Amino acid sequence: MDTCITVWHWPHQERWYDEGIRNSLTLVKEAGFTHINWNPDSGSSYWLADAEIEFTSRIVADAGLKVHSVHASNGRNPITEIGYKNPGPFAMETRKDFLSPHEWQRRSGVELLRNRVDLAAAFQSPNIVLHIDINDNVFGSEAAERAFFDPLFQSLDEIRPYCVEKGVQIAAETLLCANAQNFLNLYDRLFARYGKEFIGVCFDCGHWELIEPGKLSVLERFADRVIATHIHDNFGAVDDHLLPFDGRLDWHTIASAIASTPYQTPLNFETPIDRYGIPESAYYRRAHGVAVRLEEMVAEARERKSSDGECACPRQFFTTS
Repeated sequence: MDTCITVWHWPHQERWYDEGIRNSLTLVKEAGFTHINWNPDSGSSYWLADAEIEFTSRIVADAGLKVHSVHASNGRNPITEIGYKNPGPFAMETRKDFLSPHEWQRRSGVELLRNRVDLAAAFQSPNIVLHIDINDNVFGSEAAERAFFDPLFQSLDEIRPYCVEKGVQIAAETLLCANAQNFLNLYDRLFARYGKEFIGVCFDCGHWELIEPGKLSVLERFADRVIATHIHDNFGAVDDHLLPFDGRLDWHTIASAIASTPYQTPLNFETPIDRYGIPESAYYRRAHGVAVRLEEMVAEARERKSSDGECACPRQFFTTS
C-alpha cells in the first residue's frame, strides 16, 4: 500500500541539508512509507541551484522513495532574510512575490515558482503546492478584486506554459487567511480561466476545519480539481498539524468525501515531528500505522460507493509518479 508523509528540514546539525535530510529519508523508508511531500525551503525564497536540484532528487531516489508533491514558495514568507535576533517586518522575505503590483517583484516571484517547478520535474512529482494569499477584503470592491487578480493572472499566465511543458500542475492550497466562501470564490475564478492540466486544489483538511468547521464544501464543489492533500488533525482552535485521530476531525466523513473525488492516493501527511516528544524513528513508525489506517478507510469508502452504484472515483484526470 502506498503511503506518503512530508519531509521537513530540521537544522539540528551543521549539514542538515544533506546528512540530516538523508537520515530522515532513510527513517521514512524504514517505517514503511513509499512517497514523500518535499517541504524543505517551502517557507523560503531560497534559490535552488541546478547542482542542488540534481543532488536532492538523487538522495530521494537512493532512499527508494517517490515524491508525491513539492511545496513551492510564493515569495511571501514570515522568515527573516536578515540575521538579527528580533527583526522587524522590513526584514521578512517579500522580494520574490508573484502577487506584487511591482513588476520586477512579481516577475521575480514567477522565476521562484519556475525554480520549484524544475525541482518537481527532477523529482518526477506531479505537482507543486502553492499558497495564494487571498484575504476577505479582495471581493469587497471591484478595485480590490482587480488589484488582487491582475498580478495573479499575469503570473499564472506566464508560468502556465512552463508547467504544462514540464508536466507539473499547481495545487492551490486551502489556507487560513480568508473565510471559506472567499476560498470558494478564488477557486471559481481560477478554474473558470485555467484547465485541469494546469491547476487544481490542495485540500488541507486541518485548515478547512478551522475556516468551515464540520463542513467540506470545497470537496463537494471542486471534487474533480483535487490533486494534492495535506492531511493532519487539530482541536478546532489552532493549526495543530497533529496525526489523524489525535484531534477532533471526523475522519470517516473526510475519508468518504475524498473517496468521492478522483484524487489518486496516497494521502500526504503534513504532520511535523516537533508536535511529538518521541525519537524521529519512532514517530515515523507511528505515523505509518495511522497512514495505513486512513488509506484503508478511503479504499473501503470507494468500494462501498461502487457497490451502491455510485461513481466512487470519477474519471481520472490526474496521474502520479
